[in-house]
Order: sequence, then structure tokens, then C-alpha cells
Amino acid sequence: MEIPRRFLHDRLVLLLVTIISILMVIGVSLVMIRFDASRNPTTTIAYRPNITGSQYQSGKPIDIYTLALFMIVTALSASVLSSKTYYLRRSLSVFILYSAIFLLVLSIIVANSLISLQ
Repeated sequence: MEIPRRFLHDRLVLLLVTIISILMVIGVSLVMIRFDASRNPTTTIAYRPNITGSQYQSGKPIDIYTLALFMIVTALSASVLSSKTYYLRRSLSVFILYSAIFLLVLSIIVANSLISLQ
């Protein structure tokens, strides 16, 4: 995969890619360090107030670890898509990076709140 040269020289793009990298490291380390699967064989994976009975949905610990996988896939795919679309439109490339930042922030918030329910 060849990365366009102008893509690497754009300061805004480099700033956004750096922020994405930092958020990915923070999110993955949050999940891997704070989550302890040995506490419970099941863990809270969802909060659904409209379901009768228990509002908290339980699941397996792998469901929490998939959040870390989602963060990695989101960061990598946003970087690849952004580099591929840079020659078409710079604004589209920047939009992809901004939306990846938004997704990473939301996934960090969700992961933190689910882990804190343990």
C-alpha cells in the first residue's frame, strides 16, 4: 500500500492521525488493564431500560474485548480510507478522520462505563 506523499505533508491530517493513534492506545489499554475477566464468568454488556425484568444484559468477557478490537479496526480503516480518498477530495479525507475520532471517543466512554459496572 502506497501512501500519497501530500497526505503525509498535510498538517491537519497528521494531527488527526496522531489523535486517532492516541485515542486507540488509550481505549485498548483501558479495556485490557481495567477489565478483569476472573471476577465474574459473565459481565454486563448492555443497558436496556425498555426490557421488562433486568435492565442490564449480561454476556461473556469476550464481548468487552471486542470493543478493543473495534477500536483497532476503526483506527486502521479510517487511516487507510483517508489515505485512499485524499487525492479525490481533501475534505472527504478529513471528514473520515474526524468521524473516526468521534467513534473512538464514544467507544472509550462506553467501554469505561461497562467496565465500571463490574
